[in-house]
Amino acid sequence: MFARETKLWMAGGSVSVLAGVVLGLLAVPAFLAAGTPELGLQLPSLVLSLGGGYAVVFPGLRVARTKVSIYRGWRQHPGSAKALWILSYAVGIIGLVTCILAGGISPSLPGLLVWVFMGPYLALSGWASALLGMAANVRLMTGIVDARDPTPARGPAQ
Repeated sequence: MFARETKLWMAGGSVSVLAGVVLGLLAVPAFLAAGTPELGLQLPSLVLSLGGGYAVVFPGLRVARTKVSIYRGWRQHPGSAKALWILSYAVGIIGLVTCILAGGISPSLPGLLVWVFMGPYLALSGWASALLGMAANVRLMTGIVDARDPTPARGPAQ
């Protein structure tokens, strides 16, 4: 379905995000106990989480060969892509609220937590974008268009 290189980048990025989140969550109790960040866990968490998130989002964004309209074409998008898109926003909002609340515990704690949420947000957004793009490619190739969309699809035969 996806190009081999795209699959490898997205799968590797997803594994990297998970490793970064685990390291980030391991750093939180150490931070709360000592009051200072444990750079041995914090920096690898940052690199793995954010690097992996971007390794997923950039290939995911290039899957579509045509313009993908998230809101206008919402009804024609696959359910899995919509679920991932909504979940990515939920992770972003939960991360924002968590970082704001963590600022009351320690002013440095939001800096530790931000990439624990940012990596998964980027990865989920990347996978959702890839699925939305692939569905748009299938619609483009088959000539299926939404009745409310005034622009006709241009497939390979047109």
